[in-house]
Amino acid sequence: MYACFIVILVVLAMFYFVGYTNPIAGDLNAPEHTDTLIFLMYGLLVLTILLTLIAAVMQFGAAFKDSPMGAIKSLMGLLFLVVVIVVSYALGSGEPVMANNELYTDALWLKLTDMFLNAMYILLGITALLTIVNMTGIVKKIKF
Repeated sequence: MYACFIVILVVLAMFYFVGYTNPIAGDLNAPEHTDTLIFLMYGLLVLTILLTLIAAVMQFGAAFKDSPMGAIKSLMGLLFLVVVIVVSYALGSGEPVMANNELYTDALWLKLTDMFLNAMYILLGITALLTIVNMTGIVKKIKF
């Protein structure tokens, strides 16, 4: 964790303090290490996904030894996430979009962007709803 913090701080310092690509360009100027920051973000995303999958498999294996039925119940959360992702992908639109005077026509990336936005909205709504339900005390009365 400390190594990640150090790498993040070094890349952020390079991004903000090293320099710019074309100081004469004015508003069209970009920091020299924009690509470095983007690759760091991709790397951290991949690392997060891998560690999450490894931890989920290890947790399932440990839970299966103690309580096979409890381990199978824990898979329902993963199954729910997959269903939300599939539904939000199906809701996504592949219609071309005009932004910054550019027409974006790649249907796959447009649908993926909509998928992430829709999944975020769905999960946020469900989280808010379940938080309200939990505050009412109904869940404490139900035995699972």
